[in-house]
Amino acid sequence: MSPQTKSKKIAITAIIAVILVGAVSAYLIPAQSTVVIVPTTQEDQERYDALGVAQRYVVTSPTFEFDGDINSLKTEYIGSTKSIPPQHIFKATFESSHEGFGDRHDQSVKKTTTPHTMSIVVSEGKVVSAITDETWDEQKELFIQRPVDTDFSMNVSDVYNYASFIDDLEKKDASTELVEIIEDSPFSVPGFVVSVNGEHVQVYEFISATKAHDATLLVSKDGAAIGTSMILWMDEPHFYSQGNVIVQYIGHNPETLSLLDSLLNKQFAGQ
Repeated sequence: MSPQTKSKKIAITAIIAVILVGAVSAYLIPAQSTVVIVPTTQEDQERYDALGVAQRYVVTSPTFEFDGDINSLKTEYIGSTKSIPPQHIFKATFESSHEGFGDRHDQSVKKTTTPHTMSIVVSEGKVVSAITDETWDEQKELFIQRPVDTDFSMNVSDVYNYASFIDDLEKKDASTELVEIIEDSPFSVPGFVVSVNGEHVQVYEFISATKAHDATLLVSKDGAAIGTSMILWMDEPHFYSQGNVIVQYIGHNPETLSLLDSLLNKQFAGQ
């Protein structure tokens, strides 16, 4: 075979190979229906891993496992706490084919399409909290018991949100100034750092009183921990809650404590 003939044969072979690669690529690309997002930072990787933990938990949770519709399942990332270790919060929505919660094999339940929303908290690779419809604890498999506050004072101001809290402070002639907004707060919502007569107070506003109440359950009685995270405060921690807000004061100024007591009743956690 002459050199020229050999060169032509190699060139033809290369062209055929390119055509085959292109044909195979054209065949495979349409089959890829899921976009894979590759984490670029350690923080992204932690959130990505936590998402996987949350998704796996939902499908094995008692309520979903009984009659959940996998085609209706959607999982949404809500945010992360600033605590160490961080807690990653997710919201999963899905539909069940029967009413009720948990494993209902031994129950007589009505067959009806029932939408559910599950709030999931993941920390250090495991689920630390899973609450469905703000009512059912998936891990403990029981309804949430909400304590009734029997020590409510009729003199407590009508505080429901951040704006009304500031308004009531000013009605008591307290000077207020917004110092900063903390996006990555210990809770699932931003924190407003407010200077009240020179003392810094943090206010967390939730979308409902129920959400605020659920968040209070994460705080230990002495205020030294939020969720599974132990926190070394620089001074005495004090936590209050009313309506849609949680108010946190780290300090020991008696005038500030008296002012908060007058507006928010006694603290629910702290020293």
